[in-house]
Amino acid sequence: MGEFTVTLREEDLYRGFLLNAVNRRARPALLAVLLCVLLIVALLAISPRSICVMLASPPYLMLLGAVFLAAFLLILVLAFRRPILRSMARRTLEQRRELGTPIDWSFDDETLRIVTRFTSSAFPWDGLRGWREDKQCMLVYLADQLFHTVPKDQVDAAQIDALRAALESHGVPRR
Repeated sequence: MGEFTVTLREEDLYRGFLLNAVNRRARPALLAVLLCVLLIVALLAISPRSICVMLASPPYLMLLGAVFLAAFLLILVLAFRRPILRSMARRTLEQRRELGTPIDWSFDDETLRIVTRFTSSAFPWDGLRGWREDKQCMLVYLADQLFHTVPKDQVDAAQIDALRAALESHGVPRR
């Protein structure tokens, strides 16, 4: 059905790690923390005396501390996520040199095959955990945190469309 060859660069792995880090299930919790912080700030802007009520009551004080701690941790994660993922991409390419060499992808009705300098793997479609894509890359998951990256700028759009169609037609879930 299709075949193509890619050679991963640090930027490709970084984009794949960024896409993998998108956790749609965490968004409601992040939005809740942001909403709580905004409500507290709005309350203080409307009535600056309300801080006295909050500081006088231990339950309010604990709630205020918990919300600000969650907001602080969220800010830290957002501030350091990209440098950490870039470092992970660089280290992965240093440790797995075969990823920097041509990687051959091929697929038919039975399997998806990925051949690197050191490995040759054939995955039946029902053995794949899922797939995800954005404008820069497509990820094909073997497990929740184990995936192969396809940089879209190295592959013809027709081959990407054929791979996407094969994944969908064989029931591999989109994540």
